[in-house]
Amino acid sequence: MTGSTTRRTIAVIDVGSNSVRLLVARELSPVAFEVIDEERFDARLGEEQANGSLSREGIERGLRALSIMSEVGRSYGPDALTVVGTEALRRAPNAAVFAARAQAESGVEVRILSGYEEATAAFFGVVNSTLLADGHLLDIGGGSVEVMRVQGRALADVHSAPLGAIYARENYFRTDPPSDRDIRALRKAVRQQIAAVAAAPAGDQLFATGGAVRNLARIVRMKHRYDLRRIHGSVITRADLHRLATVLVRATPEQRRRMPGVNGSRVDTLPAAAIVIDEVMSLIGAGSLTVAGQGLREGLVWQELRGESPIIPDVRSASIGGLARANGVDEAAAEPVVAVASQLFEATSAVHGFGAPELQLLLAAGRLAGIGMHIDYYNRDRHAEYLVQSGDLRGFTHREIVLLAALVRHASGGTPDFAQFRAIVEPDDQRRALILSTLLGIARAIHRRTPSPVTGVDLICTTELLQVVLRSREPLDAELFELERQEKRVESALKLSFAATAHVQRSAALSPNRR
Repeated sequence: MTGSTTRRTIAVIDVGSNSVRLLVARELSPVAFEVIDEERFDARLGEEQANGSLSREGIERGLRALSIMSEVGRSYGPDALTVVGTEALRRAPNAAVFAARAQAESGVEVRILSGYEEATAAFFGVVNSTLLADGHLLDIGGGSVEVMRVQGRALADVHSAPLGAIYARENYFRTDPPSDRDIRALRKAVRQQIAAVAAAPAGDQLFATGGAVRNLARIVRMKHRYDLRRIHGSVITRADLHRLATVLVRATPEQRRRMPGVNGSRVDTLPAAAIVIDEVMSLIGAGSLTVAGQGLREGLVWQELRGESPIIPDVRSASIGGLARANGVDEAAAEPVVAVASQLFEATSAVHGFGAPELQLLLAAGRLAGIGMHIDYYNRDRHAEYLVQSGDLRGFTHREIVLLAALVRHASGGTPDFAQFRAIVEPDDQRRALILSTLLGIARAIHRRTPSPVTGVDLICTTELLQVVLRSREPLDAELFELERQEKRVESALKLSFAATAHVQRSAALSPNRR
C-alpha cells in the first residue's frame, strides 16, 4: 500500500505437525492488516512419525488439507500465496515426496522452514501484536517448541527442540493418563534441551503463542468466569498453569473431553503440551505468561508486506489506526478532538491526578470514538464499545481494553458500569473511566461540526471552575449548545462548575458570543 491506494492481499498456509492452517490478510496501511479469512484442518501430519518418516496416512491427510487450503486461499486472488512447512517436514526423510505431490496436485511450492526461520517468523507475529520488549517468547506447535530470548524488541537467542504436543506425547507418554515416571522424563527432556536459552538473562516477561497455549487460556478463562471474550492478551499465572497441567495429566481422555474449554482435537495432546509449558515457566522463573494470539502465520504476512523491515515501530498506534480504518473512521477528522482532549487532560491534571497511561487511553478513545457509526447511527456508541472489546486491538492489556471500550461507549453521556468485569478492572477504574469519558465528551462537543470552525481553545481550570473559551471566525452556537449539555457531567465527574464562551473574530475586532 506504500505510495499506492492498492491494498494487497496475502494468503499464508502453515503445514504444521498437528494442523494445516490458512490465513488470508488484507493490508490496511504499511503498519496494519485485517484478517479476512481463516481455516484449519487437523491433518496430524506428524502423527506416528517414530522413525522420522511421514506415515502414508499422514501424507494423505496433509495433502487433502493442503488442497482445501490452497483452493480457499486462491479464491481471494492474493498478491502472494506463501506455503511453509515446519517440524514434521523438517525432520522427515521423505519430506521431498510430500513436497513433490503438493506441487503436482495443488500447484503449490512448500518451503520448509528451519527451526530458526520458524522462530523468527513467530517472533515477528508476536512482537507486532504485543508490547514485548525484553523477556522470553515460547512458541509450541505439534512438532516443535521454540524458546526465544528477546532484548530491545530484537531476537537475541533461539532454541528449537522436538518437544511439540504430538511429539512429546508420542515419545514420552507411553500410557494415557501418563505415569509419574513418564511425566518426569518429559520434564527432564525440557530441562536438558531448553535450559541454555531459558537460563540466559532477560526481562521478567514471558509471552507464549500456539494452539495449545490458546486452548489452555480458554480453559482458565472459563474456570474463572472471565467476561471479556478475548484470548489475545490473556494472562495465565504459573500457579493456574501448574494446577491445570496436573489435572490434565491425571484425567482420562474421556474426562478431558468433558472438561469445559478443552478442544476436542487436543484431548490426547494437551496434557503433554501443558507439561512442556509448565516446565519452561519453571526454568525461566516466570510467575505468569501472556498469551499472544498472533504468531507464525501473521509473522509471515508481515515479512511479505514489509520486506526487510517486518517489525512495526509502534504497536498501539498501528492497531488503533488499523481498527479505525477497517471500520470507516476518518483518522484525520478525529485529530482535532484528540488534540483538545489532550489539552483538557493537562488543564485538569491537578483535579484528577492521572498520568501518562490514562492520557494514552484518552487519546486512543478519541481516535476510535466514531467506529460504531458505519453499523448504525442510533446505537453507534454501543457498537463502538463492542468493536473495541472484540476487534483486533493489539498492545493493550485486557483491563485497558475494558477501559477503552467504556470511554467510547460513554463519551456521549452515561455512567460506565464495570460490574461484569470485576475480575479485570481495578477499584479506582470507575472514577477513572467517568472522568476520562467526560473529558472526551467535552472535546467532541468543542468539535461538534466537521470540518470544525473552531480555530483555538483556551482552558482555565481552578479548584472550583473549568472554563472553556472557543475562538472562531464564525458563530459557534452549535458548539456552545453541545457544551451546555456537558455541565452536569463535569460537576459530577470533576466536582467543578463549568462555563463555556466563544470569541468570534470579525474583521479586526473580537466579538464575544456567550451562551
